[in-house]
Amino acid sequence: MVNSPFVVSGIKKKYTCTMRKTKTIVLLVILVLFVGQATAATGVGENFIPKFLGSTFSSASQSQQDEIATNMQKLELLYRLVARDFLFDIDHNAVYESMAKGLFSGLDDKYSAYILSKDAADFSEDTSGTYGGIGAYISKHYLEYRDFSKPETYMVSITSVFPGSPAEKAGLRSGDLISHIDGEPVDSMEAQEASRALKGKSDTEVILTILRGQSTFDVTVVRKIVTVPTVSADILEGDIGYLRITQFTNSTAQQVHKELLTFLEEDVKAIILDLRDNPGGIVDSTLSVADMFLSGDTIVHVRGKNADHDQTLKANKGSLVPSTMPLVTLVNKGSASASEILAGALQDNKRSPLIGSQTFGKGLIQIVSPFGDGYYTLTTSQYKTPSGAEIHTVGIPVDIEVDDVYIADDEMEAYLEFTNSGVVEEFVAEHPGFSFENVQLFLDSVVGEDPPFGKEVYRLLVRREYLNAIPYEERPIADVEFDPVLKEAIEYLNRSF
Repeated sequence: MVNSPFVVSGIKKKYTCTMRKTKTIVLLVILVLFVGQATAATGVGENFIPKFLGSTFSSASQSQQDEIATNMQKLELLYRLVARDFLFDIDHNAVYESMAKGLFSGLDDKYSAYILSKDAADFSEDTSGTYGGIGAYISKHYLEYRDFSKPETYMVSITSVFPGSPAEKAGLRSGDLISHIDGEPVDSMEAQEASRALKGKSDTEVILTILRGQSTFDVTVVRKIVTVPTVSADILEGDIGYLRITQFTNSTAQQVHKELLTFLEEDVKAIILDLRDNPGGIVDSTLSVADMFLSGDTIVHVRGKNADHDQTLKANKGSLVPSTMPLVTLVNKGSASASEILAGALQDNKRSPLIGSQTFGKGLIQIVSPFGDGYYTLTTSQYKTPSGAEIHTVGIPVDIEVDDVYIADDEMEAYLEFTNSGVVEEFVAEHPGFSFENVQLFLDSVVGEDPPFGKEVYRLLVRREYLNAIPYEERPIADVEFDPVLKEAIEYLNRSF
């Protein structure tokens, strides 16, 4: 199966939302993955705005208020002294934004920060739009949290790639770290700056230096106009409905509802819900999707600073999909945040087993809100699965583990040598038109008996090249014979019938 997508969303604050039958409190966007890392490039993060946001200030204790007042008085005095005696002109807007950043830096929380006005446009980019880029979600730590003994704290992390994107075609994958963009180190770049460097006009090249495990190598990616997908569906052999959600946006629930109705009209026997490489998104959308599969069950527990504001959110009575309809859910280490809410709810309520590999583990909740000319993100609470499990930094374990096909670190040199040789492209050009016979011919005539890495890798390489030769919209939604996780899900369902 062609794998999928992240970033910082939630442009406007909301306080309430409507699920299918009743009104619930909107907990707007949980910042996906490394929210505190201000994800960027191609994606939108999530925020989750609690109902008690409006009472935040009044709920502080008197002693806290006194300390805040004292500190503000001292800061104002210091500011006025500087304004009185400083020799040169002062850019007061720049001073204000620096003070705002300093406020959040003092919290010592890598998920909380003030986003400057110059970065606000990138921060609030609509994920449903199009742009010229590589088609990958990225994240990056704030500069104050860099630790040069840990590359993941100062390099750009690829959290996931879009299906059919230039990034996927170039072989990039979730977990890759970018150390340089066009030869420029990313160490001192903010997330938005790295995002802008990755974007550009269609058909232009960008050279990325990738750290993968212990291997470092350069990859040339040709930018294209990229459209962010969210929902795709197909009916597989055996009347099994396949539904893939790559991110939760404002329109995702409506799209899912439409596809599920189609499944029911076509009398599918079972449904496969694919949340692999889904970084999350709008939590309200996640709740609505969960409501389509669950009836009166707990979806998620939300725990805040003050216990009297804690919430347990439940599905409405009745569901769109009958409870007797077999359902399996696919997840991997790219499944994070809001997608973990849905996966955890389905697993804990015994509605669906999870197949694949353990999820990412992002269980802290931030609000994302405009403020002044910029934005701020602030950790306000955390969520737990219906059983009460804390998933932050841990993830959700699967019921049936099936690993994706990966290249081992010690195989990278041979892999890069092979992919850069042009052998695959030449073979496909000489044998146009995909067939399993051509794949076997490739394995017999090109790969041989004792290749440097497993033959499944070569099968995927030649399959990908055949897929790249056809328009994206004509490519299969599900690629069962080349997707071991999906194949296991189908076999599981067939055993259940």
